[in-house]
Amino acid sequence: MLSLFRDFWWLVFPLSWFLIAAWRAWLNYKARRDVLDLIETYAQAGREAPPELIARLKAN
Repeated sequence: MLSLFRDFWWLVFPLSWFLIAAWRAWLNYKARRDVLDLIETYAQAGREAPPELIARLKAN
């Protein structure tokens, strides 16, 4: 097992980049979902959503 790590140590970098990209994508998804939930709350209350929320949704 140690020789496998010794031979392919360089794979740690691409795998870590992949994991970081997946983590960032999940965080972006969660942020967009939270904004949409907040806009939905405004719509259910019969109020207009603030333009900052709409701008944040368009920015992502």
